[in-house]
Amino acid sequence: MKFPANTALRPLLIGYFWALVAPLLETVVLSPFYRTLDLSNAALLYVLGVVVVAIRFGPGAAALASLIASLCFAHVFVPPHFSLAITEPANLVTALLMLSVALLVGHMTARMKRTADYAVQRSREHAMLYDLGQGLAGAPDRQAVIAAARDFYIRLLDASNIHIYLPEDYQDEQADISKQVRECAERREIISRPAGNDRFHALVPLATPMGVSGVFSFEVGSRRLGSQDAVQFIETAASVVAVALERAHYAEHARRSELQNASESLRSSILAALSHDLRTPLTALVGMAETVSLGKISPERQRHMLEGIRDRALSISQQMTKLLDMAKLSAGKLELNTAWQPIDEVVGATLQLVKAQWKEREITVDLPSDLPPVNIDAVLVERVLWNLIENAIKYAPTETPIEMRADRVGETMEIEVCDAGPGLAPETMDRIFDRFQRGKAESNLPGIGLGLSIAKTIIVAHGGSLSAHNRSGGGSCFRIVLPLGTPPCFDTAEAAS
Repeated sequence: MKFPANTALRPLLIGYFWALVAPLLETVVLSPFYRTLDLSNAALLYVLGVVVVAIRFGPGAAALASLIASLCFAHVFVPPHFSLAITEPANLVTALLMLSVALLVGHMTARMKRTADYAVQRSREHAMLYDLGQGLAGAPDRQAVIAAARDFYIRLLDASNIHIYLPEDYQDEQADISKQVRECAERREIISRPAGNDRFHALVPLATPMGVSGVFSFEVGSRRLGSQDAVQFIETAASVVAVALERAHYAEHARRSELQNASESLRSSILAALSHDLRTPLTALVGMAETVSLGKISPERQRHMLEGIRDRALSISQQMTKLLDMAKLSAGKLELNTAWQPIDEVVGATLQLVKAQWKEREITVDLPSDLPPVNIDAVLVERVLWNLIENAIKYAPTETPIEMRADRVGETMEIEVCDAGPGLAPETMDRIFDRFQRGKAESNLPGIGLGLSIAKTIIVAHGGSLSAHNRSGGGSCFRIVLPLGTPPCFDTAEAAS
């Protein structure tokens, strides 16, 4: 549907006014030279005036200027002077030729001007559409697309009362949406009506080959929409917005599906872990507790069973803690409470916890005395070291020690936990830090495959890295790399306090 055309009369009247005045001004200037100025030169000067009028005011004004200029030329310069009674046939031919040339040149000049203006306008529109496309390409969702489209139409057309109705808005029969919005979406054509104060309310369908992505509603002045080209440009811009809305819709749908699939996968993995790795120790706990409750075993054996119950309960508690930690990390709720800490204190606190559970296990520590402090969350880094030591204890032979060392390497702090176990299988090296990934797929060792994944997530949140490699003499090493940064001057701080 075509928008109402612009019917402003003032520019037209101005053009015809100058078409009448320009030849008369030329005549006033040139008339003193009517005896000395050659007819051809005078005719060219009048044609030049017609060209100027054609360039500025268009073909209608150029035609009127040609007629007035030819009359002035014949009246002043064609003998007999200051008379339209031309007696010589040659002079008549000259006057008619001048009129024909003025009309032809004026028409061609106006046509070339229109073509040039059209080309400039199209180039400007293409640049605007390109800018719109660039802005919409980076829009992450439909709200961002709507905001970019609103800014574009405000800047281009000085539009107001802009709103984009999405399909879920007007497809709901209970929604308070006008009948015209639904009609625009169904018919896929522009609907407009007067809105008062020389403005019009327009509804533009945002149509794509896959359907209608919405309906664009806005108010605009009639002067902005004076031709069918303007309407086509609005429709083209609407199609660009429609494609962006459709892309954003499917992108949001894909993100929701991805999150849902990830959530389902995590839930299935947690249920599998609970079923496989928690049901078995719980069953053993129940059996040992029933045996102890019967009171038919020796005190020594009873003590060993109680210690076994404690160890298994601690193992279950740790696994549940890891499940909860992974749930928090998956929800993006990891918050660091960092402070400058001596790394030997963090290692010492971790070793105390390890010794409380594995009293007989040998752990060797190599920490230089001049290690600088690091800006870390001590509680979380202790959790990382605990997980690495626990992992080493599980897979290394009982009689071999677990080795821990730390050192400064350039602007980083490196901490390694190594064991003399079987090492890492090459096929699992790339995914050893994935969730629910264990060193061996089938193993009687307790664990649900979350410790290393949690450890890496915590270290990465500190701006560091966690990697694994096999030792040349057998076993594996896990290396933590933490940035050192610039620690505060503690001596100055203490002196100030």
